[in-house]
Amino acid sequence: MISSLKLYSNNSTEIEKFLNAFYNRTIHLSNPLYWKNFFQNPLEIADFVAAFVDNHESFSNTNMWVSIDSGIYINIKEDNYNNFIQYLFERFPY
Repeated sequence: MISSLKLYSNNSTEIEKFLNAFYNRTIHLSNPLYWKNFFQNPLEIADFVAAFVDNHESFSNTNMWVSIDSGIYINIKEDNYNNFIQYLFERFPY
């Protein structure tokens, strides 16, 4: 199953700044207010979620949405990210 992660922002520099820091290289987006990526292994999303929440004060105008089931998206916030990461590792223990 392919999982997806979406970032939305109303600040035209935040998503690129986050991705540049996360990947440790320069990322250029054609649409600086939106980014989407797909993951074959849903556990890879855990790193994104943790990095996003740990640095959310620097990216406060950006929202993260994650889908691990077709058509169902979860808005990742400070109050649910820990439970979401735990659920990922319980559901996909490989």
